[in-house]
Amino acid sequence: MKKRYDSTIMWHNKYTISVLLGMVLWCIAVVPASAQRVVTPVESNDLPMEIMAKKTEKARQDTIPTDTVAEKKPIHNAPLLGGLLLTADVSAPVMNLLGTQYGNYEVGVELDLYHRFFPVVELGVGTAKYTPLDNNYTYNCSPSLYGRVGLNYNIFYNNGSESFIGFGLRYGLTSFKYNWDNITLSDSYWDNSIVTSTPVETAFAHWGEILVVLRVQIYKGFYMGWTGRYRLLIDCGSSPYGEPYFIPGYGPQAGGFGFTYTIGYNIPFAKKEQDKKVVEL
Repeated sequence: MKKRYDSTIMWHNKYTISVLLGMVLWCIAVVPASAQRVVTPVESNDLPMEIMAKKTEKARQDTIPTDTVAEKKPIHNAPLLGGLLLTADVSAPVMNLLGTQYGNYEVGVELDLYHRFFPVVELGVGTAKYTPLDNNYTYNCSPSLYGRVGLNYNIFYNNGSESFIGFGLRYGLTSFKYNWDNITLSDSYWDNSIVTSTPVETAFAHWGEILVVLRVQIYKGFYMGWTGRYRLLIDCGSSPYGEPYFIPGYGPQAGGFGFTYTIGYNIPFAKKEQDKKVVEL
């Protein structure tokens, strides 16, 4: 009985020693290997938002060519003082040939600033001798000076063309003399008539204008074009006999719309330089 008990103890001790020896060998083999294991980098999707944003920005910058990108410059590289444009309105003489009994005869001067802004001065003489059909009077306006000042703006200043399309503003004023002449008064009772006239009156008028301007270069410095005008009468004097029919520089008081057709020549101050196109190889 004692021998069986001793053999059991010995077998138990051998088993315990075997387990302890196995654990020691496992620690010797596994622990140093795990200490030397290389840590695998974390996927980019697991990074914080700030780090991902920086990586995205860096990737975007890497796609930009390293060559220097030239700045986009205006096509029409115009100088400050491009020239002085002299114009003359030819619409009034043409309309007189067609039967119009009044007209404004004017010239203008425009200063070219960057081929974009055009300060304008217009001077002229207006006159009228108008007899309406089937009416018994003649309206007279003696030749009178008028003037306008304003600005034209070239909408397509950067399209590389010397021609012009845009809009403008004007302020005009005049002082003039007018009266009604050849007034025929009939008396049916006495069966006679008399012809009379009104005294000559002096009036002052001023107005504003909104313009649409089109000008085309026909040959080098020579231009032609038309201007549509919408006139707004600010004030005009009158007399006990009535308001003036025609105002020099403004036209018929009853009509707010008008137009002028001009020809002109530009005196250049400086030569406009066109930018050279950069060709990428």
